Amino acid sequence: MKPRNKDNHAQGVVFCKSPEDYTFFDPRSSKPTYHVKASSKLTEDTSGMVMQEVDEMKFNGSNVLTYFTPNNVGVLLSIVNKSLSIAKKLFEEQIDPNKYNHSIKNAKGDRRDFIAQKSVILYDYIEAIQTCLVFSYTALEAFANLSIPSDYEYEQKVENKGIVEVYDKQAIEKWITLKTKISKILVKIYEADDISKKSLWSHFIKLEQYRHDIIHQKSIERVEFYKSYFSKDIFKVCSCAEEIIDFFYEEHGKRNASNPLWPWLINKQNHFPITYYEQGTFKKKGSIYDE
Repeated sequence: MKPRNKDNHAQGVVFCKSPEDYTFFDPRSSKPTYHVKASSKLTEDTSGMVMQEVDEMKFNGSNVLTYFTPNNVGVLLSIVNKSLSIAKKLFEEQIDPNKYNHSIKNAKGDRRDFIAQKSVILYDYIEAIQTCLVFSYTALEAFANLSIPSDYEYEQKVENKGIVEVYDKQAIEKWITLKTKISKILVKIYEADDISKKSLWSHFIKLEQYRHDIIHQKSIERVEFYKSYFSKDIFKVCSCAEEIIDFFYEEHGKRNASNPLWPWLINKQNHFPITYYEQGTFKKKGSIYDE
């Protein structure tokens, strides 16, 4: 199926008739959209079509790779989750000070080799944690920017100048901090409670600081910031991106609303984006089963 819209040439495959019949296959995929006729009332018996967007990678000749489009935020969260699993395993199996005594006095053989072995474990752990921190923050940045409507404007008072600055979507993406985007702009867009008063907010504040320490490194602190990766809440800090996105899911879901740009969240209730269409909006292009 293909929308008859000159501004949108996306192609899609009709997966099934209702969300209940949909088979989830990968959290990195874009969410399908549930299309229902505009004249229909949305009930359990409503008949529509669940459409999954597809794209193509053309190599040469008839060698064309067809795939379901990925969700950008979902890909970033996947990177975080994989790295977080590595970090947790390293900590639990080789680092946890409650299980292992790392004193050099316990070295068997050359102590230089002992330190080298411990160093490799530490490097692997730091690498996994830094991957989590950078990509968690990037996932939130992407989620925030994608959530802002194209015609949205944000007003910010500049007290020392006595003026009010107005930012359009492009200016918001470029000049407004992620902290403000989440706590002020997204809260308004999704009609959510004050997220800055939730316990997860402290994890975001640390995420932002740890991420900035990586990106904007100072020579005087070149090794000290690694030590924060061994704090008791580091894994919660690393995973707070998904926690924050889930917060807005829950708030928006109270109104049975969803957004086609949202990623899948594992072990959570995932609402399907719903689109109401008029007769003749779609036209059949072909079938994936055609030879």
